[in-house]
Amino acid sequence: MADIEIRMLGKFEILMDGKPVLAALKQSRKATMLIQYLVLQKGEKVTHKDLTDTLWNGERSTNPDMALRAIMHRFRNMIDAEGLKELETCIITSRGYYQWNPTMECRVDVFEMEALMEEARRQLNPAAAVARYERVLELYAGRLLPMSCNEPWVETRSLTLHVQYRIALFQVLEACKRKGENERIVKLCRRAIELDPYEERLYLEMIQALEALGHHEQALEMTRRGNAMGCLHHAVEPERVGVVSRQARQADRNLENDISRLAEELSADDTPGAAYCSFENFRQIYHLQRGVQSRFGVPVYLALLTMSPAQNADPAETGSMMEQLGELIHKSLRQCDAMARYSENQYVLLISGNSSAENGSTPLERIKAAFYRVPAHGRYLLNYHMYAPELHALSADARRR
Repeated sequence: MADIEIRMLGKFEILMDGKPVLAALKQSRKATMLIQYLVLQKGEKVTHKDLTDTLWNGERSTNPDMALRAIMHRFRNMIDAEGLKELETCIITSRGYYQWNPTMECRVDVFEMEALMEEARRQLNPAAAVARYERVLELYAGRLLPMSCNEPWVETRSLTLHVQYRIALFQVLEACKRKGENERIVKLCRRAIELDPYEERLYLEMIQALEALGHHEQALEMTRRGNAMGCLHHAVEPERVGVVSRQARQADRNLENDISRLAEELSADDTPGAAYCSFENFRQIYHLQRGVQSRFGVPVYLALLTMSPAQNADPAETGSMMEQLGELIHKSLRQCDAMARYSENQYVLLISGNSSAENGSTPLERIKAAFYRVPAHGRYLLNYHMYAPELHALSADARRR
């Protein structure tokens, strides 16, 4: 059986027995994105709609469903043309779902790296942990899928992986310093600066190691380079490099603690339901979401719900019904949605993400159905109007630049 490997860090290529295959993928961006996206889902099923939304995010296509079928046909022809029988079943399609075959033996550098980081985190033996961090540095050839780096489904994962790489790098650097392996530190920093050319701590570590090796001219040249890049924010003198480096390490540790604490604080009130806010805050959230819409092509829907009481309705009861309606709205929407009281008998809603307005199964219909189950609903009428703001998204070419 052939050894199948997929590399996604620093580049994208599929190898069989160590040799690159499917070079024709480079001629079809959409076919390449299809494979990349499905592989990153790690065998999870992806609906036909999610896949077309991902591949044609913000782009116009007269018939994305037919286009997706054409891409699949083209990909299978590529496999047949190269006689790659092992890849004939790499993508499974069934009842509106697509998935990368989870039973196919295949090594993916992204998953290897993530597994190694988790193993290192769990290790009680420091040497064993460092060995895994070393392997991470070998695997990490650069940012995730650089040719697709502006795609929303790549950006977050890429950042997470790069943060993990930095953790592994600094753990290995600390181990090298304990052993006095200054030449190794220089080598590691030189490569890391290629990936992170503005990271001050890398320059400090490298300058310190060069000074320890007696390479004073090289240390001075690295200092000039760091200053020219504008990333050395301290006056670096040979006798103070160690002090500044320790300050940078301590600052990194403090930042890691701060961001962890901040994440915990923000997650503490991680309750489900829409954000219930004042209309002024709602206005700010709306502008924020419009920016997200323009950047990523995520649909945004504005809705106005109006509760009309009968002529003889009791004002106190009407007020109570509006409170109950507000609670129903809050529970029926998601954390990425927002709501605000717009007038005495109206709520304004901001619904983000995919909406099924065209087939009537919107959250608004669920709210109406729940409202009409309230005992006093007979004296009230609930209507809504929905508006989809025009998408002023960046063009596909602009997003790729």
